[in-house]
Amino acid sequence: MRFDPSTDIEQIKAWTLADPYHYRQDQPEWWLTNAEGSLLVFCLTDNQGPVAYVRLDAEGEDVRIHTQFAPESIVSKRRLVVSMIQCMVKLTELAIKVSAKGMIFNSVNPSLIAFMDKRLGFKPVGQNDYRLDFEGQ
Repeated sequence: MRFDPSTDIEQIKAWTLADPYHYRQDQPEWWLTNAEGSLLVFCLTDNQGPVAYVRLDAEGEDVRIHTQFAPESIVSKRRLVVSMIQCMVKLTELAIKVSAKGMIFNSVNPSLIAFMDKRLGFKPVGQNDYRLDFEGQ
């Protein structure tokens, strides 16, 4: 698993259009590595190729995670899960290093919400927001 520069705007457009939760978004530049205002933007890549685009933003004492996943026709759920678990270990370490108190994400995708809760410990904190608290880590 690697954090590669996020530069393929055509792929980002195609993945966003194929995503039932993001298809109305029309700002692929927001996902590019040089995007202004972000802590980190990258293409999550495994040994077979790109898996997801990830953007981290500072939000108060937390780090907000934004993710554009590859369509399932391109990346299997199993491959995605393995990459996400490995990625979240590294992102948690990074967020703690920048003195964040937690990580937060927003979703209405029931399978993503269940995965992030069960496997990673994110809990609901507001309308469609889920947070991982670093206290005690």
